[in-house]
Amino acid sequence: MDVQELKPEFVEEGISLTDLFKIIWSNIIIVFLVTLWVTVLGIIYTFVIVEPTYTAESSITIQVDISETTTSDQSALSVSQNLVSFYKAFAVTDLVLNRVIEEIDALDGIKTTELRKMITVSTVASVPIIYIQVENTDNELAARIANSIIDNSIEAGAEFRLLNDNLKALDPATVPLIQSSPNTILNVVISFILGGILSLGIVFLKEVLNNKFQSSQEMEKYLNINIIATVPGTVKERKLVD
Repeated sequence: MDVQELKPEFVEEGISLTDLFKIIWSNIIIVFLVTLWVTVLGIIYTFVIVEPTYTAESSITIQVDISETTTSDQSALSVSQNLVSFYKAFAVTDLVLNRVIEEIDALDGIKTTELRKMITVSTVASVPIIYIQVENTDNELAARIANSIIDNSIEAGAEFRLLNDNLKALDPATVPLIQSSPNTILNVVISFILGGILSLGIVFLKEVLNNKFQSSQEMEKYLNINIIATVPGTVKERKLVD
């Protein structure tokens, strides 16, 4: 029976929590299948389609000679901290990156702008240490680039006397064995959650578009009438009986 004209009244009264659970339970197969397929697609994307990347990290420190520029350890540390921003930018200049490209054969033909996108330079507040992180799909290449940046920053600074031999290598990069992205566990969890949300959306959309009464109780509730008798079975089943 078409009850589309009664839909606004239904919306005004709302749906109870019990009704929601009933709707979900009656469509549990849809919920299960949609959630399963979205999760499977997420797993395929994470483990098959996306190429894993690795992050190698090296670090460089800034040292100031007390005898030449300052009179105490505290003042030397203060000078080092003030120079961090300049040295942080110097490490990824074309002057340094062009030397890195020339040194590593695997980077032949790459532009400095492309190489710079692989590099992240970071610092810690009040500490004269610069961290160089390089992300690449080749873990060994990532480590080589990170170490090359450190070496060439020091050499370029000494050659052009820009840094007065203040840059010192601290920790060389090692070959990362664990991928930094994608986060496989997080991707699978997100896929599962998205699958659940999508399946529930499909179920409730299906329920909203359904303009038929599902039981005699619904007819009594929304039409405000008393049902004396009902014919059991579906329309198809009754045709078979006839």
